[in-house]
Amino acid sequence: MPQFIVGVRLHDYGRGAVDEQFAKVAADGFSAVQLAYKKVVPTVKSYADVTDALAQQTLAAEQAHGLQVAVLGTYVELALNTEAREKNVADFKSQLRIAKIIGAGCIGTETTKMVLQPAGTTREQAQTLLCRSLAELLPAAEELGVTIGIEAVTYHSMNDPAAVRRVLDTMRSPNLKVIFDMANMVNADNADCQEKIWQQVGEWYGDKIAAVHFKGQAIRPDGSLMSTPLEESGVDYAGAFAMLRQLPQKTLPVMREEAVPAKAASDIAYMRSFF
Repeated sequence: MPQFIVGVRLHDYGRGAVDEQFAKVAADGFSAVQLAYKKVVPTVKSYADVTDALAQQTLAAEQAHGLQVAVLGTYVELALNTEAREKNVADFKSQLRIAKIIGAGCIGTETTKMVLQPAGTTREQAQTLLCRSLAELLPAAEELGVTIGIEAVTYHSMNDPAAVRRVLDTMRSPNLKVIFDMANMVNADNADCQEKIWQQVGEWYGDKIAAVHFKGQAIRPDGSLMSTPLEESGVDYAGAFAMLRQLPQKTLPVMREEAVPAKAASDIAYMRSFF
C-alpha cells in the first residue's frame, strides 16, 4: 500500500512569493504542493519569467519548510487543433528543466476542453494531437529524467479510462504518467458507475498514477457539475481509495484542490480518513 502524502494546490492560498506561500501551507499541516508559477508568483506573467533563479528559490523553500512539489502545474493546451499548439508545446518544454531543478514529482497538465476546439474537431483528432505533442516532449523529459503527468477530464480530449490507456499505449514511455482526479472522472452520465471507473483505472494504469487530486463535486438536477465541500461531495472517495490502497507505489501525493485555507485542518482529517 502506498504511503499517502497530503498536499494542496498552492494557488488556493493566493498569490505571493514562493517562500511566503510555502510557509503558509506547511503551517496548516500540508506536506506537498501543486505549484503553478503563473497562478502564484505575481512577477511571473509568462513561462519565460520562470527562471533558474526562481527555481532555486523554490528548492530552498521546499527544504526550509519540509515540503515537496508533487506537481509542477504547466497549464497549456497540448491537444488544441490550431497553430497555437506548437507554442504551447514550446512553453511546456521550457518547464521540463524547471521541474528537474525543483525535483517535482511530475510536470502536469490537463488535456484540453473540447469546447475550446475549432468546430468539427473530433475527440479522436484531439487525442491524436495530444499524442503528437507528447511525442515532441517525451524525448526531452526522458533525457532529463522528468515525469510528465496528464490528467483526464470527462469533457476534455482525454476523457475516460479507455482514452488514458490508449494514450499511454500509443506513447509507451516510462516518463509518461497520470494525474488521477477522482471528481474529473465523474459526470451525470456515469455517476452511478463509479465502482466500474475505479476498477478500470486500477487495472489499466493504476501503477502509472503519479498524483491524486481530491476535491468536492456534486451533480445538479440539470446534470451540470458544481463544486462542494468535501463532506457534501457525490464522489465515491471510499471506492477510489480501496483501489488506490492496492497500488504498488511507495508514496502517492494526494492534493487538495479548491482548498479553503480556513478549513485546512478539517479537510486534512477528512482526506486522511480514506487512507
